[in-house]
Amino acid sequence: MTSLRCLILSAALLCASQGYAQTQSAPALPPPACDYCKEKLLTLDALRQRLPADWLLTTEHDPVFGGDMLVVEAGRQNPQTLVLVHGLGQNGFTDWISVMPQLAQRYHVVSFDFPGFGYSTSPNGKYSPSNYARVLSGVISRHARGRTIVVGHSMGGAVSLRFAASYPAQLDKLILVDAAGILHRTAFVKYSARVPMAVEQMPAFLKGAMARIKDFGNAAVEKIVSFPDPTRILSVNETVWGSVMAKRTNANAGMALVEEDFSADIPKLQTPTWIIWGEADPVAPLRTGQMLAWRLPRAQLLTMPGVEHTPMDLATVQIFIPQLERALSAEPQPARLPEAPSGALADLRCSGETDRLYSGHFREVIIDGCNAVKLQNLSAERIVIRDSITQMLNVRIGSKATQGSALEVVNSELIATAGEISGEIAIHADKARLDLAGLRLNARRTAIEVERFSRVVSSASEIHSPAFTGTWQGTQEIEMGVLDLDP
Repeated sequence: MTSLRCLILSAALLCASQGYAQTQSAPALPPPACDYCKEKLLTLDALRQRLPADWLLTTEHDPVFGGDMLVVEAGRQNPQTLVLVHGLGQNGFTDWISVMPQLAQRYHVVSFDFPGFGYSTSPNGKYSPSNYARVLSGVISRHARGRTIVVGHSMGGAVSLRFAASYPAQLDKLILVDAAGILHRTAFVKYSARVPMAVEQMPAFLKGAMARIKDFGNAAVEKIVSFPDPTRILSVNETVWGSVMAKRTNANAGMALVEEDFSADIPKLQTPTWIIWGEADPVAPLRTGQMLAWRLPRAQLLTMPGVEHTPMDLATVQIFIPQLERALSAEPQPARLPEAPSGALADLRCSGETDRLYSGHFREVIIDGCNAVKLQNLSAERIVIRDSITQMLNVRIGSKATQGSALEVVNSELIATAGEISGEIAIHADKARLDLAGLRLNARRTAIEVERFSRVVSSASEIHSPAFTGTWQGTQEIEMGVLDLDP
């Protein structure tokens, strides 16, 4: 309940990332698990003595927040600048220490501590991705040599994404590593509050029950998070935000992160982008990377089995470095959805099954009374889901000529990532819960039609319909009728 409570307050990222957010009454943090962070070394002079002699450490004024920030440079003899952007937590730029020496052999490597982190001062202000993107732009303006490669991890990945959208002329290539906070707040909360063991890891006799338990938990989280967001009160004025959050750096940055909306920028970003993700990440869901790989115009996803949220850790850095080197040396190949072959197609029916994976090309797919079903790399003219718990990834449904509804979801939960649904009605929902991330809905009449009460959560999805055309990130509860978005 502790995790869920703080997530409801929009500090989801903090509670998930190793309990960094604390109140004055919370127990003291354990000794820092780092060799170079300020909590351990205490002073900048001590840090200088630990780092290679040819690395340059400077403290400079940050015009965005008005404090002083630490900037570190290595490989200064190299012409191409590569900037490393850190995430939440006590380590700041020192999260990157494990890869900086190798990168400095080929690149002019620049890293820094954001205001409020590490060896930088903690001025008042809202530590949002938009404000931090301005800080990053300033660092690049002062230190980079030409167009820059930016590598952002966790919160730093979200900041780097915002920077790429706001300052594309400064950027040569973007690399996102386990980027956090891109999904809608509700989708992120559900992931962080989930049962830690996946259904497929359960004994066979427990799989159906566990799928239903997870479904109940998701429904509860969706209902609770649909309450008004308390951070909206603080968001009215950044000065008020900064005053309330003074000396609460991680809470400040984490709460600002989960309220930021990237959906309008994602489909417009033309910078070549690589997305690197640990498949076992307990903090930032892999579906974020899957969504970004589909929605960003020039992006490719690389995943690392068994790797968690911080692949630069010594335990996994040898898995991470080859992926990073590939991203640095090659151009990304954009994701593609499966195309249905020509000719007659068979039907697919799942009835009363649990933990099934289906791929391929079908005329009609019917999922009836099934739990923990995955449709992946699949195309179909029509899909019907009844009394089931289903996930979809890289699925194409219907066509512009499809009559009626391309996807029908009845008394079911559907979590869909990176796909396209086209028809007269894209989705017909009846007592359903829909969690859509990076979906494209093409509808000749209406995008989502609801027969009985249904809840829809959308992260960076795109809608083309007579009533609305554009991106949508948000949540709606619909008693009966159609999805209503302001044009």
